[in-house]
Amino acid sequence: MNVDKSSAAKTDAPLAPPEWTMDMQLEGSRFTAEIKRAGKAVCRLSAFGSTSDEPAVRRELADKARWWIQEYLSRNR
Repeated sequence: MNVDKSSAAKTDAPLAPPEWTMDMQLEGSRFTAEIKRAGKAVCRLSAFGSTSDEPAVRRELADKARWWIQEYLSRNR
């Protein structure tokens, strides 16, 4: 799934550039999202016990991913 405008929840999370994607899986009782840039894994984020509603968790993790991507891209290189 792309972490762009089409998957944005109703928050102020910034949009991600189109080369960023997120794959989500359920591991036990937690949802984990793998954040990728141009197909290469860069980060993993998790959501614990917030809800069992997968679409809601996907939106929550996508927003977390967008904030993480913004911070990552703003780092001095």
